[in-house]
Amino acid sequence: MEETTPGNRKPMILLIDTNVLYSALVYKGLENRVLFSENYIFITTEFTIMEIFKLLRIKRGLSRNDALTLIKSLPILMVNYEFIKNKWNEANELIGYRDRSDIPLVALALSIKDHDGIWSSDSDFIVIRHKFKIWKTRELI
Repeated sequence: MEETTPGNRKPMILLIDTNVLYSALVYKGLENRVLFSENYIFITTEFTIMEIFKLLRIKRGLSRNDALTLIKSLPILMVNYEFIKNKWNEANELIGYRDRSDIPLVALALSIKDHDGIWSSDSDFIVIRHKFKIWKTRELI
């Protein structure tokens, strides 16, 4: 077993939800500090990225190019549907009755074995806290 010291500590792998990602981009508060801290590896789905794109275009009035440029600057790894599709039905059973838009992120959580949890302020994730750690922003500062 490899010993963990400050110099070789494995960064936490967090699966990032739309609500904290949008807050990080738009409001530049605590979520922004966490997102750009370089202390974590963030992963999300193409569904989250598409939702962020729509929010930036509609709510913030950004042009297509400006929204894409902003999204491309994010320190986030994105997976596509093919990566999570085998866990879609299980994710649907866990959270679909509560909020269908959370199915992709839960499918991602089920698809990646060694992640450290989901970063979200969405209270719907309370129903899966027995399976995954749900991080609030203040816990990551």
